[in-house]
Amino acid sequence: MSAVDVNIITKIIVEFVGTVTNMRLYPQNHPQVLNRINRLSEYLLSVFEKMPELNLFILNDDIIALDKPLPNPGLVGKSFIEILSAKGIEKITLLKGLPKLELYQFMDELASVKKKSIAATSHIKLGKVILDGALDQSMVPPDETAELLSFKYKAAAELKKIYLEVQGNKIPDTDKAKKIVGEFIKIYDKSISPLKILAPLKSDDEYTYVHITNVALLTICFADYLGFSGKNLEEIGIAALLHDVGKMFIPDEILKKPGPLTVHERTVMETHTLKGAQYIGHQKNIPKLTMISALEHHVKYDGSGYPLINKNWHPNIVSQMVSIADVYDALRSRRPYQEAMKYDKIIAILKEGRGSDFNPVLIENFLNMIER
Repeated sequence: MSAVDVNIITKIIVEFVGTVTNMRLYPQNHPQVLNRINRLSEYLLSVFEKMPELNLFILNDDIIALDKPLPNPGLVGKSFIEILSAKGIEKITLLKGLPKLELYQFMDELASVKKKSIAATSHIKLGKVILDGALDQSMVPPDETAELLSFKYKAAAELKKIYLEVQGNKIPDTDKAKKIVGEFIKIYDKSISPLKILAPLKSDDEYTYVHITNVALLTICFADYLGFSGKNLEEIGIAALLHDVGKMFIPDEILKKPGPLTVHERTVMETHTLKGAQYIGHQKNIPKLTMISALEHHVKYDGSGYPLINKNWHPNIVSQMVSIADVYDALRSRRPYQEAMKYDKIIAILKEGRGSDFNPVLIENFLNMIER
């Protein structure tokens, strides 16, 4: 079964907005209205030939479709968000078999300026997306994929707030970090590949926070896979979330440079591990494991890397786990100066680094986890 083209989703959004607009301007049986409904129905049928349902989410100012933000939705995308938001809708699920009449009646209610809310139908399910992953039970049954999809985008937004508190010389709200970790542990389904929980990059400006979120979620999955649980798993999650906090003390012109760093800039960047550890060490209510992870996550298994430490020093196992997750997500992410690397190439790099860059036992387990 071939994948759905994102261009079809864009056309659906355009016809969706056009239908509502025309229903507000013309009588019900006007050709403009019927033509819009016909085109919307045809586009949906082409989607249902390849998948049983289409989920559309509103998260912040993004339309999420096919598990990623819809690229360049423009003014039409803004109108789509406004139409759904006016009825208190954040998620809409369109099911295969949706009759044209049912679609027409739903769009007619959606176009009504008098109705503040509308009910779901047999082939159109409605819901809300909220931070704790719960969906409005009166509108749509719980959906594990929806929970994870909602969580991974909002987790990055919450993490950004924590990191910006640090940058503003404020004491970070560790309860936020605990909530992110606790919520993910609660909704994580071990039957789902850990790679499916990684959030795609929305923009280059958001790379730092999306990347750190992905590293944290991947580390939690890894720790769970290795048998960590309870308070230990929570503390590992917090350590992974805050491991890069030292980057908030690096000048933006270096941190956000859209290209390779010079030797001097690289030297400055490498100070983030020590600065992060020093900062965390002065904070209360943050597990000490967090300070260790912040210091060691760029120390390689053979003692190389940075910062320079005693040759006989062995990084904490959590630091080593964060390091593996960090490298994996960095290699799979597209940057202005670096294309996303193919999966097979990433795996080859991880295997090549066994015994030098990475703990060979951890690498074996990591690969077993992501390839299961």
